[in-house]
Parts: sequence; structure tokens; C-alpha cells
Amino acid sequence: MEPTNMHEAVDQRLVDIQDEVRDAFGWGLEEDLLAAEALVQRTYELVAAVPSWSQEGRLASLDALRATLFAAERVTVLGAAATEEEARRVAQQEGVIIAADGSVGALQVRNRLACVVSDFDGGVHLHSAAKEGVPIVAHSHGDNVQRFTRALSEWSQFDTPPSLILTHQTPAQCQGAHNFGGFTDGDRAVCFALAMGVNPMNIDLVGFSLNTVGMWSATTVPEQKLKKLAWMYRILEMVELHDAVAP
Repeated sequence: MEPTNMHEAVDQRLVDIQDEVRDAFGWGLEEDLLAAEALVQRTYELVAAVPSWSQEGRLASLDALRATLFAAERVTVLGAAATEEEARRVAQQEGVIIAADGSVGALQVRNRLACVVSDFDGGVHLHSAAKEGVPIVAHSHGDNVQRFTRALSEWSQFDTPPSLILTHQTPAQCQGAHNFGGFTDGDRAVCFALAMGVNPMNIDLVGFSLNTVGMWSATTVPEQKLKKLAWMYRILEMVELHDAVAP
């Protein structure tokens, strides 16, 4: 993979921990590398239908999103354990919202939604947000190639396709995609905000839990999901935002 221009302030610790996660779950690096390449390639194949998905267009989308987040008084990251009542309260507050994948379904009003950070597990909720043209920070990993291939094909047919920022989870640099660090959608959303220059003191977490599989989580094996949440907590500890995680 060739290097890409990086203007972000990425904390290398948040990237390095991905190797530990792979080892802990027995996942292979090669699969993640191939998935990253496939995600970039798929957007290239669809540029004729969605010109903003070109590399230049994606960089422009990233710059626009960076400006939005950096200028916001508060940035609230909405996690999968958020209740609809919590989402209603967040929607009435100042600042902007980053939704972690399916948690976007908790938001009935999306006028303050800056983007969704997703590995394409969000189902109908993610699909709905994409159809509304909400920017998607779209993540690749070893076992979601079929999901993002199908989703991008569908989204490219929308009247207002979402803008895309592509991310991956490998130590390599990838032309056209970025690694902002982190592991789960929730903590990756935090890593993304930090890389965009948002002050940690201006970040609020809502709907993050250490021992509860959130109602907006993708269908998964509960035992494995709880292991993933433990890694989420560890990553949030690294950036000193773990106090907002419910026990």
C-alpha cells in the first residue's frame, strides 16, 4: 500500500493497540489489509455514479467534517447502549453528534448529526442515514467485505448518496483510506474526533457501557461482544474518557 497524505493528529498508541486486538481474537492482519484495499477499490468502481467518492472528493469531505467538528462547542459520541430518551436529550443540546453505527437509529431528529462511524453493521438504521445523505466514516476489516460491497452499491443509487471517509485497521498506510485508531465503532468515533483536533474536554459520551450489549448493537455473540467492550474501555482509558462508560 502506498502512503496517503495525512493531516490528522493521530495518536499512534490508538493504532498500535489494533495489533493486540488481532492477537487476542486470533484475527489475521492479511485479511484486514485485503479488506482495506477492497474498500478503496469499490469506491473507485462507483465514482462514475457518485463523483464525490473519488479520492479528491473524499478528502474534501474529510476537510468539511473536520471543520464541523473542530468548530463545535460540544461533540457528543452516541454509543450502542443509548436509549431513545438519551438520544432525544442529546439532540436538544448544543454542538454536534457522531453516531456509532446502528445507534443512529435512536436519533429521531438528525439535524445535529455530523456523521456516522460504521463498519456496516448498522442495518436499516445505517441505511436510512445514508439515504438521507449523512456523511459516513466507513470502516473496513477482514470479515465485512461483502457487507460494504453490497451497501456501497445500494448507496450509489440514492438521490443524495452520503459522502464517505474510508478507514481501516492496519499498520500500513493506504492510499485513499485512513487509520485514526481504535477498535469498536464507539471508540473509533472518539479516536476520529480526536484526530480531527477536537479537545477531549469537549467530547461527551452517551450510550457507552462496559457490561451491557446495547440495543443498537449488531446481532452478535454476547460473550464475544463483551470481550470487545473490554477493549473499547481500555482504548477510552488511554484517552482518559473512560469515566463516561457505564459499568
